[in-house]
Amino acid sequence: MTDGAGDRLHVARATLEALSPLSIGSGDSWVDDKRTETKSDGTAEPVSVTVAAIQRDANGLPAIPGPGLQGALRALAVEVYGEAFANGMFGHEERGNGGGRAGRVNWGWACAHDSSGEAVAGLRLPKLETESDEVLRLLTADAPVWRDHVALSGRHSVDGRRKFARAAAPAGARFSAELSGWGDGDFRESLVRIVGLFRHPRLRIGGGGGRGYGRIALRAATCAEAPLDDPGALRRLRAQPPSAPLETDLLPLLRAPDSAGATMTLLLKCEGLLRIGASGPHAKHPTRRGAATGKDAEGEGATLYLMREPYILWNDDGAGRAVRIDGESDTVPPEQLRFPVPGSSIRGPLAHRTLFHANALAGRCIDADALRGADDEKKKEARVEHEARDRALRDFFGAAREAGDLDRETGEGRAGRVSFDDAEVRGAERIVGIDHVSIDRFTGGAREITGALFREEALLGGRIEATVIVRPPLDAAGDGPGGWPAGTARAFLMAVRDLCIGRLALGGRSNGTCRGAVRFSGADAEAWRAAAREADLPLEEGGQ
Repeated sequence: MTDGAGDRLHVARATLEALSPLSIGSGDSWVDDKRTETKSDGTAEPVSVTVAAIQRDANGLPAIPGPGLQGALRALAVEVYGEAFANGMFGHEERGNGGGRAGRVNWGWACAHDSSGEAVAGLRLPKLETESDEVLRLLTADAPVWRDHVALSGRHSVDGRRKFARAAAPAGARFSAELSGWGDGDFRESLVRIVGLFRHPRLRIGGGGGRGYGRIALRAATCAEAPLDDPGALRRLRAQPPSAPLETDLLPLLRAPDSAGATMTLLLKCEGLLRIGASGPHAKHPTRRGAATGKDAEGEGATLYLMREPYILWNDDGAGRAVRIDGESDTVPPEQLRFPVPGSSIRGPLAHRTLFHANALAGRCIDADALRGADDEKKKEARVEHEARDRALRDFFGAAREAGDLDRETGEGRAGRVSFDDAEVRGAERIVGIDHVSIDRFTGGAREITGALFREEALLGGRIEATVIVRPPLDAAGDGPGGWPAGTARAFLMAVRDLCIGRLALGGRSNGTCRGAVRFSGADAEAWRAAAREADLPLEEGGQ
């Protein structure tokens, strides 16, 4: 790669599609004080929630800032192509002496697509256009997708009553960005290599990557060049939206870069009922296909709804439409129905069960006989000690940095090295209503008051394909797969085995039993596959 600017402008355009909700924070927030939450006795409780606002452009549409793309790709460029390449193309700063250099790539913002498949670039979006375009109408909502979260402690359990909400662009939203720079043929090759990073299996854009947000797919990539001494060609190139295709199609030339670690694909079939509960604005929708909704026939009771999120579908011609599973319209073909399974809904059960197996493998257990007759403080100390994670498990799932937490001996907080992508339930047979009677906390019997009856929605059947990525540890390597201690890796694989053989449920209300198998891929796949066989983890047919 040469240092000269060259005599040609090189332009690459990439179209990205969100495979899971995309949450890019703007640093701003807004308060929703018009929401209510339905309690189990059927009464509505008003709540006020502060929501982190998502980044938007001048048209009010979700957007991915150029620096956000640059930051997400730079770390991957260092891993895949080396630090020298990353410093040359992305720029770098030498702290302390004021040295460094600017990057050679100009990063444009990734603009959202309308229903025609064209990126909305420039200040050109009047309100009437938004109202007539169902995709833009969805994207301009305050929270196109709303998810409530509970704060977790260092033990990966609920931290008191602390909650927060996250707004996001929906799955299926498409964005196009333009990358450009001046240089010769070497620069063009380097630019194409950068575009190839959009196919990196670990690329996540925005916040909440460890909770399942921000997974993207590269749907289109093209490039072109123009001489700097031809103003007309430059103007024509610059006048096009970033979704407009250029003369050279890059997709046949790009492959997914090699990635350290292993990717586990969980192929699960739901047995019986599965309930991923809803809260927030999307909880208002009635039950589909004949189940009772809201008030029952006698004017009593309430329905607790499944988690539903809108998404965007695109046809082969590049036209899109917004899909809302609102229960009032049967226009969505059954094979297209998607019910979200947040990555955190998979992460939580596996994290707890991994701790259980880690304690069992190490012979750690609570001595019930010794604690019989002990005071509450003594029992609490025993429980906290039993729930403590060793250093390897804290590194594996991550550790919170907060005063008095279980990580107090090191005072460190760090992100986990295992990430769980959002998944979807597809092919469910139908939605069913499960009737319940509200229980009196004092007598343990049915409450004899109006509104004591309520109903929960649940899915019958369906399949889930979930992706889990395990990266090598940052610190000293162990003797197990991927450089992890053998005991830590085995405890995790045993937890995944429990999920695949029906011993560990997903969702709520003791439903969510699944059976299935696991597929491994990635650089460390063979080592993890061998460890999985030792742990009796069901593998996809053929052992892959």
